[in-house]
Amino acid sequence: MFPVLVFLAAFLLDKLFFLGDLEHYFLTTASFKNYEHKVEMVDELDAYLKKEDRKKVLVIFGNSRTMPFSNEYIASAYPGWVLFNFSVPGGTSDYYLFILEKFRERNIRPDHAILAVTPQGMNETALVSLDEVMITGLPAGFVSRHASHYALDDLSNYIAKKSFLVYQYRPKLWVIQDRLEEGHVEQFRNFLGLLEDALRKERGSVPVKAEEGVVDSEERMEAYARSIWKDFFVPFTLSSDQLYFTRQCLEILNGLDVPSDMVWVRVSQNLRTRIDQEPAETDVLKPRTVREIWEPEMRKLAQSENAGFLDMNFATDFPCDQFTDASHLSAACFDEFTDYLMNRVQAVQQTANPQN
Repeated sequence: MFPVLVFLAAFLLDKLFFLGDLEHYFLTTASFKNYEHKVEMVDELDAYLKKEDRKKVLVIFGNSRTMPFSNEYIASAYPGWVLFNFSVPGGTSDYYLFILEKFRERNIRPDHAILAVTPQGMNETALVSLDEVMITGLPAGFVSRHASHYALDDLSNYIAKKSFLVYQYRPKLWVIQDRLEEGHVEQFRNFLGLLEDALRKERGSVPVKAEEGVVDSEERMEAYARSIWKDFFVPFTLSSDQLYFTRQCLEILNGLDVPSDMVWVRVSQNLRTRIDQEPAETDVLKPRTVREIWEPEMRKLAQSENAGFLDMNFATDFPCDQFTDASHLSAACFDEFTDYLMNRVQAVQQTANPQN
């Protein structure tokens, strides 16, 4: 009985940290706002698609590599289209499936859907493992339905962090001390409000200034590429579970009769070379590169599910090559990125409706 009482006491004490807005004194991220908004945006999309005078709708499921689209540019260059951007920080196919299951339940049918896919997001043996999507973005019902496609350690971590929010957010004394200074917690709350307003106004995108954060030093870019390669690419083992989630996404879109593509967003030359040329497997006589392992599986999956696979790294001469780090295309390139995607979307629409 005593252990049960101790557990209940700890559980109740944990919840005291989240009464009112107390968490604003120790939160160090606002990414949860992105996840909250994307669920809300399902309602907005559903209502918009029911309008008689609506424009055509493109939806994107992605991560930080697909967030800085400009609705202003889209309205100017493609006046017959609007974008609903369901990208979230660290987004992977399990989160896309969570949203797409809602599409299926409510028969939500946009005119085209694009899923951003990356090899690092499908590497089950990466040295750095990120749990933000699972912990922040996925409810217990979804995780339990697909539990067989999560590792036992991931499920244990999910249960622990969902049960004890202090364990999830791990308040730091220096953050609390800083927020206690006059005006600091108000600044954080204002930032949360501005982010929430921006997400609603931009339908999920987070536009940034074109010149913001562009890496202009080859030495810095090489350092970024070396670090990202070590943390997320080697050793490389393609996750059958992420393949499962991606396949489920495409099957739902097929069932809804929504044309779809997967896009491999462009990375820097330093990282592209490693992906293309450096062995990434261990304990095999002839180790393959990341590209040799991952790209054929993506193309096979796309073909089997009636989707396209858009390779911005090796199959196209993309006109813009500016980055904020080795794996993030700069916002300075997002007009060209928009054109690249819309050329594909319009070609698919033209094939389906040649009379238009």
